Amino acid sequence: MSELLSGFAPVQVPSGPILVASDTSPASDAAFPMARVLAGQTSAAVQVISALRPNAMPTYAFDAVPYPVAPTPDMLDGRASLVSQQMQRLVPAVAPWPVVVRTGDPVREIVERAKALDARLVVVGRGRHGMLERVLGGESVLRMLQLGDTPVLAVESTLESLPKRVVVATDFSVFSVYAAQVALGLVAPQATIELVHVAPSLSEVGPVMRDFAAEYRQQVKVSFAALVDRLQRPGLVFETTLLEGNASTRLVDHLRTHPADLVVSATHGYGFLRRMMLGSVTAELVRSAPCSVLCVPGSARTLAAARAQAAALHDSTRQLPMATLDAELGAFSARHRGRACSVEVNQRDVGAHVIGHHLALAGLTYEREGHVITLMFGPSSEAGRHLSHQVQGCQLVELVQDGQGHDQLLRIAHEGGQTWVLLE
Repeated sequence: MSELLSGFAPVQVPSGPILVASDTSPASDAAFPMARVLAGQTSAAVQVISALRPNAMPTYAFDAVPYPVAPTPDMLDGRASLVSQQMQRLVPAVAPWPVVVRTGDPVREIVERAKALDARLVVVGRGRHGMLERVLGGESVLRMLQLGDTPVLAVESTLESLPKRVVVATDFSVFSVYAAQVALGLVAPQATIELVHVAPSLSEVGPVMRDFAAEYRQQVKVSFAALVDRLQRPGLVFETTLLEGNASTRLVDHLRTHPADLVVSATHGYGFLRRMMLGSVTAELVRSAPCSVLCVPGSARTLAAARAQAAALHDSTRQLPMATLDAELGAFSARHRGRACSVEVNQRDVGAHVIGHHLALAGLTYEREGHVITLMFGPSSEAGRHLSHQVQGCQLVELVQDGQGHDQLLRIAHEGGQTWVLLE
């Protein structure tokens, strides 16, 4: 893990109630018993929300244009009564939870209610959506993740107790650490937590790729150890697994051969990027995982808190002179050659995304013509022995150091945003 984030305690789960979402269908039944169990575990209050879409009534006076007609008070009361009956049938021993019935798009109403309550979790039954429903109405859980920042638990009907075996998908980012910490508040006291990282296919062809693969596996081993140390709690048992290949496919296959009660995934990025292109791993888990799924959105709030707390650890930021930048980067490379680092690009128009973790630094160079910084990763900066990434249109470079003068972060401002090189 990056030393820059070593003091980071991720944003705490919101302290509001657990929000159960129901459309009164059999698919939503599973949410109620699980909410009762989680309320007992967390001492959280529980509220229930349901929503009715306006009816589309065609009008033919001029054109056959559908006109939305709001549900009548009797219709809203009827839905509330059905939800109350569902609750009484599934959790008869508990005092009735408050029920709210809204008019509008159900997903948007759930997201807005969760935000207003500062809900710690939205619990839904895990219905399996057919292709027709995906085309016409969208997949509810995925839309909640695109539109909101509240963790969503999609529950299988077979899960009626706290999860005892949990798989946490991780790329060691701030977002996945946060997701893991959210999950630990929802598991059985003696649960087994399997941390799973899926690497790209690590080719052994040629010395460069062979060295890169060996270094990658070593860095994953170190990162697993650091993550276990951060998450460790009395009674919990941790396991670690490294897979290779397509992340979504390998995770689903792993869950089919290694059954779990719950799989946990973070959604990465925020703003435009997350809303327009939800991560393929999360989407595939929601659609295909053979167990309950907990999805934790990676919000701007999470990332901002990480950086604010990390910044508090530092007392020195030095702007590197552009006139001598090549020499400065050469000195930086000499100090940290071979050291693992993470590279993140923050673009103003689309948000943040990670280029890679656990990359062995081979060197940095600066070309004054075009203002291009080349980042090199691998066993050597010699031709053919490294992978490279170019940062175009560099405008400013800053070096962040901690109180002891140790380098922590190289921040490159460029056209359209910033690129961060975080030393691990």
